[in-house]
Amino acid sequence: MNLRYITLFGLMSFCCLALAQGDQERLARQAELDAACEAARQRAITLAKAEYVDECVEKGMRPDREACERFYANYGERAGNRPPLFYDLDECVAATEFRNSYRSGN
Repeated sequence: MNLRYITLFGLMSFCCLALAQGDQERLARQAELDAACEAARQRAITLAKAEYVDECVEKGMRPDREACERFYANYGERAGNRPPLFYDLDECVAATEFRNSYRSGN
């Protein structure tokens, strides 16, 4: 009887460790995908922000370059009711699909 319990306990421990290992691998992969998404977003935001600042300066929309830079300082990020931009990039779509595949059990 004790041997049965010991065997059952050992088997349960092994299963828990195997699941924990799989979870750690999945979390690491998700972190990689999320980092790639954020890096791609920041590149896109930086380029778009530079274009808007240049346009602002050329058209005299603000008194000087510094004022234009302040105006566009949070461009692309969530602000008030405005959603963040550039989550439609391929890297972000891949990160979202990977996250959702876990939630749907795939």
